[in-house]
Amino acid sequence: MMRPMRRLAALITLLALFAAAPVAFAQTDPSQGGGGGAFSPLPQPAPAETPVPTRVPTVEEQSNTDRTLLFAIGGGLLALFLVIGYVITRDARTNLPEVERRAAADGPKLREDGAHRRPRETKAKARARTKAQRAARRHNR
Repeated sequence: MMRPMRRLAALITLLALFAAAPVAFAQTDPSQGGGGGAFSPLPQPAPAETPVPTRVPTVEEQSNTDRTLLFAIGGGLLALFLVIGYVITRDARTNLPEVERRAAADGPKLREDGAHRRPRETKAKARARTKAQRAARRHNR
């Protein structure tokens, strides 16, 4: 069972070596356009093309472009925020339970109408006690 695997591995290795040999030969053969070896002289560089001068935009042209671009970006952001606000409020209205929707239509509740932690009488007693303590402190001065 191991012999066919070894043969296959050896065959694949030989094929890889034979495929890489022409490439290596072309790199060192000067007749094929290769470099000619590591110690041969360097080839002459191709003449560089002279760049064509371009007209530099004036400050006024540049500021107009910049201002236009800023207005376009600002308008895009404004439109994006409006769309996001619309989608959020629409989603909030559709997901609001019916009970809360009716309560919101009636208007805001007054503080006295809501549920209290303590009854009003208890609060009145606490206020009277505080008032009596203040009066006692003033009297004892």
